[in-house]
Amino acid sequence: MSEPLLRRPPFLKPRPLFATCDAGLEEVLASELRAQGVENPIPEHRGVGFMGDPKAMWRANLECRVANRILLPLAEFNAATPDDLYEGVRRIDWAQWMQVGQTLAIDASTNRSQLENTAYIAQKAKDAICDRFREECGQRPSVDKMAPDIRINIHLEDDHAIVCLDSSGERLHRRGYRLETGDAPLKETLAAGILLLSGYDGKHPLLDPMCGSGTFPIEAALIARNVAPGLIRLREGGAGFGFQRWRSFNRAAFEEVVEDAYDRIVPSDHPTIMGSDIDREVLEKAKRNAERANVANELTFEERRLSQVSSVGDKGLFVVNPPYGHRLNRGLTLEGLYETLGDLLKQRFTGYRAAILASQDAPYNCIGLHSSLRHPLRNGPIECLLLGYEVYEGSKKGAPHGDRFEGRKQGYPRSSKPGIKPFKKGYPKSKPEPQDESAPSEASSPLPSPDEEA
Repeated sequence: MSEPLLRRPPFLKPRPLFATCDAGLEEVLASELRAQGVENPIPEHRGVGFMGDPKAMWRANLECRVANRILLPLAEFNAATPDDLYEGVRRIDWAQWMQVGQTLAIDASTNRSQLENTAYIAQKAKDAICDRFREECGQRPSVDKMAPDIRINIHLEDDHAIVCLDSSGERLHRRGYRLETGDAPLKETLAAGILLLSGYDGKHPLLDPMCGSGTFPIEAALIARNVAPGLIRLREGGAGFGFQRWRSFNRAAFEEVVEDAYDRIVPSDHPTIMGSDIDREVLEKAKRNAERANVANELTFEERRLSQVSSVGDKGLFVVNPPYGHRLNRGLTLEGLYETLGDLLKQRFTGYRAAILASQDAPYNCIGLHSSLRHPLRNGPIECLLLGYEVYEGSKKGAPHGDRFEGRKQGYPRSSKPGIKPFKKGYPKSKPEPQDESAPSEASSPLPSPDEEA
C-alpha cells in the first residue's frame, strides 16, 4: 500500500494549547503570554492554558523564558483500561501530523488512574499509532527515545487521558548556550523566572556574587536586550523545535515570526551585568557560555571572594543561589555564609534589591533583614524559597513609601525601546559600558575592602 495523501492542514485556526512550567512560575508565564498578545491565559498547576494559532505557538516557543514545553492537545477520552487507551490513541489521524518514515517517542505520566505503569502506557500508545499507519499504508514509524522527530505526550488523570503533540521537542530550558556547567547548575528557565519575579528589567545593574557557570548574568543579558531565548536553538547545530518536523509546518510563515523576534532586539546600552566567583575554572566556563549566547560583550565575570564584592551604582539587583550543603569549603558554615550575605547587603548594597534562592531549611534568618517576598519554588528535587529584600539606610521603617519589592506583580517586563535590525550572526554590537570600580568607605566594617586579599 502507498502512503496516504496529505490531509487538509489540521492547524489553521486557534485551538487549545498548554504551556508547562515549574511550580511557582505560572503567573510569570501567564504574563509572558499576555505580552505576546495571548488573550485570557489561564494559569493552572505547573502550566498555563491558552488559545492560539500556529504563530502564537511558535512565539511561545521562541519567546517564553520560563516555559518548559508548549503542548498541542489532540484528543481527550476515558482510559480506564488498556483497550480504552489503545482505541483512543488509534482514532487520532496521525498522518495529518507526521510521515510514516519519521521517528517518534512517547512521554507518559499518570495520576490517580488504574493504568499506573508509564512504560506500559507508552508502549500501548505506540502500538496504536503504529497499527494505524500499518493499516493505512502498509508501513509503520520507528521509535527513537533519544532524538525523535515527533514527540508525543500522554497524561492520565483519574482514568481520563489527554494526548498531546509536544511542539517544543527538547525542553525549552535547553537554550543551547550552556554546554559547560559547574556544580549544581541552575536551570535556565528557573533563573529567568527568579529574575522576572524579582522585577528585573535591565534598567539597573545586576550582580551575582556566586555565579558559577553564569546562568543568572546570561539570562539577565537576554532580558535586557529583549532577546528571545529560542533564537539560540535555531542556529546551525541547534536543537530547533519539534513543530519544525510536523507535516503541516509552514516554514515561510515561521521565518517571518523569527525575523520579527530579531527586529525586537534592543541595543546593548543597559547598565552593568556582573558575575563573580572564587573558582577560576568555572568562570572560564561562564565566559564561554556567554559567548555561545552572543552576550559576552554585555557581561563582566571576575574572580572574587564573596567578601570582596561591592555595588555598582545606587540601585540594582543582587541575585544569588547559595550552596545548599550544611558545610562549605574552608570550614565555613551555612549560617556563616548567610550572615556574610546579610553583612554585604547592609554595608555595601544600600539602595539595591536582593533576590536569594534558599532551600526551605536554610538558616536565612541569619541574613538579619526582613524579607519582603517569600515565594515557594523548586530547584530540581529541592524545595526552595525565593527571598526578596530591599536594602535601605537604617531601619525598614525609613523605607520610602511605595518603593516595594515588585515580586510577581511586575510579571514579564517588555522593553519600551525601539527595536533595531541586528546582525544575523548575533545581536547588535556596541561597546561595553565602563564599570564603576569605586567602593564605599568601610572603616568600621568587619568585611575587608573589596580590593584587599581576603
